[in-house]
Amino acid sequence: MFNFSIKSFRFLQRTPIHPFYQLYSGGASRGVSFRSFCDRQEPRRMDLPEGVLMGFGNPLLDITCTVEDNVILEKYGLEANAAIIADEKHDALFDELMNMENVIYSAGGACQNSMRIFQWIVQTPFRAVFVGAVGKDKLGDRIEKRAKADGLLTLYQLKEELPTGSCAVIINGPNRSLVANLGAASLFNDDWIDEEENLCPLDRAEYFYFTGFFLAVCPPAVERVARMCSETNRIMILNFSAVFVLQMQKEALANIQPYVDIIICNKEEAIAYSDSNDWKTKNIFEIGSRLQKMPKANIRPRLVMITDAVCPVLVFQENDRVLEYPVPPVKQGEVFDTNGCGDAFVGGFLAMYVQRMPLDYCIRTGIFASQQVLHVVGVQIDKLPKFSEKCI
Repeated sequence: MFNFSIKSFRFLQRTPIHPFYQLYSGGASRGVSFRSFCDRQEPRRMDLPEGVLMGFGNPLLDITCTVEDNVILEKYGLEANAAIIADEKHDALFDELMNMENVIYSAGGACQNSMRIFQWIVQTPFRAVFVGAVGKDKLGDRIEKRAKADGLLTLYQLKEELPTGSCAVIINGPNRSLVANLGAASLFNDDWIDEEENLCPLDRAEYFYFTGFFLAVCPPAVERVARMCSETNRIMILNFSAVFVLQMQKEALANIQPYVDIIICNKEEAIAYSDSNDWKTKNIFEIGSRLQKMPKANIRPRLVMITDAVCPVLVFQENDRVLEYPVPPVKQGEVFDTNGCGDAFVGGFLAMYVQRMPLDYCIRTGIFASQQVLHVVGVQIDKLPKFSEKCI
């Protein structure tokens, strides 16, 4: 699959990734206007090497249904807009959804969705690699084929003990409730890092993205790669992903925090992090600033992004710089599925970030990608228009 020797990539040990201050676009703090990139000269994009980005997450089959009321949510004790891990009381939920008439199936999992959006924007196959665990079954094969059709290279760890995981996605208006049955994804272990066929992809990647969902599954793998990133001057990106991760993985988060170069979270997750660390504040600006200033294992300044469905995206940088990027309003009737919007934002941001584009450009591409995904059910790349920077 990869015809390179590890020695071919020693340049990663001595060539530093650009510091964040070089990405700063110079936009005004606290109030950047949302203007089209068509109004100014387009920055030059770079040719990306194969496998430049590696994402670690839980590959799942998304089972999506749209409902008109809260009956099924109440039946299974679900919140209208939250993400949880399934337990025994949710076993029947998956069977019930699969028997509904309007069910839609798609290859999912938050990280895999982000990597597929990344590929949609980059347009050159196999610039991103996705890592996770699947079962040795037809479902695992189906997800892999779907990912490759979208230009994403997968390096799954195969497990015989459990079937490939799935995620129930219940849409009701602007809300979506996610219930993940991790299946084989829950069995991922850090043996994957030591397997000979994975050494070359690990050596070639310059950017590593982790979801909090994956951290909850295999903290040792995240910590090992995080330390490697810091020691070899590569970039580590962490998405908090869900409130339960911050509540249940406090120690694991503390262990990797010094190595994280970019933190991505939404407003609810930011507040949950503050609560779990007894910061005694729900002020988003204070939380973002404290996250940015937390101790780091290397000299690269941390970047913190806090997203929200309607409020501006907040970007916290060194020296107390805070940027705001307004989110254009979307007509309620045009929203089909908010599931995957956050994943798409990450994919759009990373697609430009790894090309060393201005930070302003990266954020706006993320916002654009998230709003495109609103108009399809599930993250179905084949139903999105061909990406063009003129549309941003």
